[in-house]
Amino acid sequence: MHLHGHFFQVQDAVKDTVVVPGHMGEVTFDFVADNPGSWLFHCHNLYHLEAGMARVIRYVE
Repeated sequence: MHLHGHFFQVQDAVKDTVVVPGHMGEVTFDFVADNPGSWLFHCHNLYHLEAGMARVIRYVE
C-alpha cells in the first residue's frame, strides 16, 4: 500500500509504501498528519487498484 504526501515508520525504516501480507494480513503504522489535503492511499498491484483497493484520505488543518 502506498500513501501519497506522507512518510511513515515501519520498524526502523521510513517509507511511503509498505507490503501487506496476503490472506487478510495487516500492517499498522502511525504518521504525522502535517500535510493537509486529499491524499490517495492505494495498492500498487494494478488488479487490486482496478478492483477498488484505493481510498482518498482527506483532512484539514
